[in-house]
Amino acid sequence: MIQRGSMVYASVLIVAVASHEFAACALTGPSQDPQKPAAEEPVRLSTSLVQVPAVVTDRSGKFVADLSRNDFTVSEDGKRQDISFFAAVKQPFNAVLVLDTSNSAQDRLKVIQNAAVDFSKQIRPGDRMMAISFDNEVRQLTDFSQDRQELENAIRGTESGFGKLLYEAVARALQQLKNVEGRRAVVLFSDGVDMRSIEASSEGTTRMAEEVGAVIYVVRFDTRWWIEADARRQEKEHPKSKTPFDIDGRIPLPPDFGGPDPLPTGIPKPNAPRIEIGQRPTPPVVYDPDGTGTRTQRIPGAEAPDQITSTLDKLYGEADSYLLTVTTRTGGRVYLADTFDGTSAAFTAIAEELRNQYLIGYYSTSKRDGKYHKIKLDLARKGVEVRARPGYRAPDQAH
Repeated sequence: MIQRGSMVYASVLIVAVASHEFAACALTGPSQDPQKPAAEEPVRLSTSLVQVPAVVTDRSGKFVADLSRNDFTVSEDGKRQDISFFAAVKQPFNAVLVLDTSNSAQDRLKVIQNAAVDFSKQIRPGDRMMAISFDNEVRQLTDFSQDRQELENAIRGTESGFGKLLYEAVARALQQLKNVEGRRAVVLFSDGVDMRSIEASSEGTTRMAEEVGAVIYVVRFDTRWWIEADARRQEKEHPKSKTPFDIDGRIPLPPDFGGPDPLPTGIPKPNAPRIEIGQRPTPPVVYDPDGTGTRTQRIPGAEAPDQITSTLDKLYGEADSYLLTVTTRTGGRVYLADTFDGTSAAFTAIAEELRNQYLIGYYSTSKRDGKYHKIKLDLARKGVEVRARPGYRAPDQAH
């Protein structure tokens, strides 16, 4: 099993897409310490206060940090709102770091830990961070803390399993931020694939994100090429078998990120790692179909997909759609990083953006009806761009 630890086989992917008979996994986390000082307790928010985090940049992409309350105009469903709360930039933030640790090989887990520790070192006086990890269960590693050493120790102690309860982990993070005042963010480090979440769903966590209002950032590592190359190899080794792939629930990190490379020679490596912001264009599927080392490109749509391709298209299509949706709906971003250096740069960029957010608040007169309300944020200053969440979902009266 250890020797096969870096492989994910096609049958698991097919099961992840098609099966509905999954066992429930309980969320676990540390108990609250009753001795903690009151200053560390979350600050309760008014149920009618709508918070709108906003990032303003000039045309060169530099943060604009000298705006005042009078520079902003906010509207809800076309009706102008009175700004009741305004916080300028360079203020502390509260962040929940969510780590995908669904890789049992120690070398790859160490890479994840190193990247997470680097992000925890970004905190400054006043910032607070919580760490959560997930695989076949969700683990709350710390409460909100300003102690870098406490955060590092908790991250270094993470373990990993075989599942990927992504949606349940995002739900846990949002729940922890629900009643926290000020700048709030979820920083998710994952490939976006969920396997076997029962207590949460993509739709449910998206709706929850619209209600809570915390900005969601994603540092996304790509595993598509890695999984397909391994599936093609095993398909070639077992051409007549009806079930040619052993079952293993782990999804590995790419070898360039720190994982071992057990694939046969001749399968082309992925393109040079890079960080991008926004949606990645769909690349051609590259693999070695006959073991001869021939570089073959399959352009999506050029021919009918086989079982492996169609399964991966569905799995990763859902993953990409989810990550893009939750970040767009909350005013966040997707950073694509396939190396350790790239990931560290992405985490640094997120921390810098959190410190350069404006926070605008207004008291909504909308009913607690569970409906979605559009938000429009305008600026009096010309030549700048503003990024903020496009709306929010009012809480349901039952909650």
